Amino acid sequence: MTPKGKVPHFTMRPDPVASFVCIIIFVSGSLISLSFFSQEDGTGIYQQKGIICALITALLTFLLILVATAKFWFTHLWKKNATHGRHHQHSQQHPAEKDKEFRKWLDQKRNQKN
Repeated sequence: MTPKGKVPHFTMRPDPVASFVCIIIFVSGSLISLSFFSQEDGTGIYQQKGIICALITALLTFLLILVATAKFWFTHLWKKNATHGRHHQHSQQHPAEKDKEFRKWLDQKRNQKN
């Protein structure tokens, strides 16, 4: 599902508002459709209304699922290298990096003495 070499950031989650609306629409649409189907008296009018309501509910549910999880489906919406710059900047100023430079300098001094 994820392209090779790209991993979603751990804070990426489905949109909570779209997820909530999706659940509400699915539950209410399903109940309305079932209500239409239960009212069927043999004329077929309520069955048509129930089918139309079920199709609209399914379409809206699918679109809201797509909206809620858009960050996962469309990788161009991911924040590319959002922390890379800060990590790189932090790495240069990290004490271990400064120790490496000092050790190199110390090794050079020792080699010059020998």
